[in-house]
Amino acid sequence: MIRKVTFYWLLLTLILVDSWLLSKPNILGKIGLIIYKYHYLRSFPRTLLTVWTVVSISILIVLLVQYLQRQKKLTRRVSNFILGACLCASLLIIAKVYIDFTSWSYSHTGLKFRYGAYLLPTILMIIFTNGLVQLQRNANSRQEGASIPPDDILQIQEASASFSSDTSQL
Repeated sequence: MIRKVTFYWLLLTLILVDSWLLSKPNILGKIGLIIYKYHYLRSFPRTLLTVWTVVSISILIVLLVQYLQRQKKLTRRVSNFILGACLCASLLIIAKVYIDFTSWSYSHTGLKFRYGAYLLPTILMIIFTNGLVQLQRNANSRQEGASIPPDDILQIQEASASFSSDTSQL
């Protein structure tokens, strides 16, 4: 539980930093936002809403895949493939951002704006990597639980039943 709380606090911090960076282009960047009609990046609240929406959708994708895998609607291989494809898409997005921001027009938008543009696909990579790691951990813990012989499970259940009846007399 602590890992999840820490992970979401880290995401919240990264979302705020990314929104602040994307909302602070230099004068050429501001002109570019007007010319290319990037209305969703003109102010901090709009940028925050945009980044929050993108990150929320990616978190929902991860949670949906994990839920469907727990409910046995998706196999482990399909779940890994979906999250791996999302991770590869994030890598392709960061490659596209690199190509775009080394060209002449975007390279003059200011360092803050460029770092913010690099940070969003990095956040997505973090989310999808965390989802893949959680899928692997859940699969490994289920396999370990399945490897306990039935006699040992019966002994564990009997021991826990006797322990719970002892505590009820207190």
